[in-house]
Amino acid sequence: MELDHPFLGHALNAVDAKGRVSVPAEFRGLIETRCRIYALPGDPVNDKELRIGLHEDGDRLQALDAIASRQLTQDLRESVSDMPAAERRKALRAMQSDELGTLSVVSFDGAGRMVLPPMLRDFAGIEDLALFWGVGDQFEIWNPRAARDAFKDSKRKLMTLDYLLKERGVRL
Repeated sequence: MELDHPFLGHALNAVDAKGRVSVPAEFRGLIETRCRIYALPGDPVNDKELRIGLHEDGDRLQALDAIASRQLTQDLRESVSDMPAAERRKALRAMQSDELGTLSVVSFDGAGRMVLPPMLRDFAGIEDLALFWGVGDQFEIWNPRAARDAFKDSKRKLMTLDYLLKERGVRL
C-alpha cells in the first residue's frame, strides 16, 4: 500500500558528545500527521518514537515511524505469501530477523531531541553532524562525509548538501 504524506526534504543538525540530535521539525510534524491518519482503530501508535537501524547498504541509518514500521512488516509477509507454509514461515522469520531485529526503538521529546545509540552512531560514522534525508516512507540519517561520497553522481544532492554545509561554515 502506498501512503500519502511521504518524508521529503533534508536538514543538517548538530550532534552533541552524548549523541543527542534533533529530528527536523518538518519530519516531526509529518510523523504526527501520519500516526494520526494511518493509526488503526484500537491500535494506538506512538508519534514520538522511531525505529532506527543500519541501512542495508551499510553507509547510513534508516529511520521509520510506527506507520512505516507496520507497513514494512506487512510488506515482508506479502513478499512470501505465495510460498508453501513451512517455507514461508522460515523465510519470513529470516527476513524479520534481518529487517526488524536490527532496528532500535528511539524516542524523541516534544522538541524533537533524541539520543542516537552509540552503536548506531558508530555503524554510520555519525560524529558532530547528522544529515537527515527524506526518502518517501522513511528517512535516512547520514554522516555528511559519507553522504557526499554516495551523492557523487547526483548534482542536485551534492548541491543541496554543499549548501547545508556552507550554511554551517563546514567544508569537507
